[in-house]
Amino acid sequence: MRRDLKGRIVLVTGASRGIGRRVATLLARRGCRLALTARSADELAQTAQQCQQLAISYGFGGEVLFVTGDLTLATDRERIVAEAILRYGGLDVLINAAGVCSFGEFSTSTPEILRRVMEVNFFAAVEMVRLAHPYLAYSACQGAQVGWRPAVVNVASICGRWGIPSMSEHCASKHALVGWSEAIRAEFVRYGIDVLLVLPGLVRSDDLQRHLLRNEGKIYLDFAGAPPPEQVARDVLRALRTRRRELASGWVSWGVWWSRRLFPRAVRFFMQRKVWRFARRERLLSRTS
Repeated sequence: MRRDLKGRIVLVTGASRGIGRRVATLLARRGCRLALTARSADELAQTAQQCQQLAISYGFGGEVLFVTGDLTLATDRERIVAEAILRYGGLDVLINAAGVCSFGEFSTSTPEILRRVMEVNFFAAVEMVRLAHPYLAYSACQGAQVGWRPAVVNVASICGRWGIPSMSEHCASKHALVGWSEAIRAEFVRYGIDVLLVLPGLVRSDDLQRHLLRNEGKIYLDFAGAPPPEQVARDVLRALRTRRRELASGWVSWGVWWSRRLFPRAVRFFMQRKVWRFARRERLLSRTS
């Protein structure tokens, strides 16, 4: 059964740009009552205004709340959820779309980078679910007679299924998010709450330098040629509406998702080959310079 989102209260993190912003605009077109959060006040206000205009143009009321906050701070997380509940009186869907990435080898990284990535990509998502859980469980009770099931959607990464060289911190955070999501999925069945995973591959960033904590990886990744965030946003909405427990977004993600099951040695060889090819290219460049 497809999930009808019209009139449902949806909290989206990381809504100021990228995947989160595109998800918010798609939800606005379907008549959702939105609570949006991110750190950038100006960009978040722009997203909220765009969502409101879209909702009105599609014949909906255009209810949009935006709350600026840092998800790595407990006080901000509590305030964000509290303001959403105060405004709407409940919560039906939580979409964890906030994230950061570090592109570079572990040997040249720092403990501060690792902790930052884990705080944003893993701990913030976990604690947002902890705060939202009572309200999602109440939504399940209220919607049981009409077949409504609330949901948590965690936007992870294909890095949560297979480690990518030069992205060790990112992979660690996404592996943690994927494993934790699978564990609570079984727990949340008794509350009537769906826990869904969306696994993008590379995504074209609105501002690559702001998205990456560092950009010094030793393999070639085509960020410029990667799929746009709109594609991932559509897949997030598709997973939510069709109740897909896990959805690989994009052909690269889909290919890795299947290959790791069918040809794990080939995937391992491919990843190692990318590292060696980059190293050889660096040596050649250093000789000619």
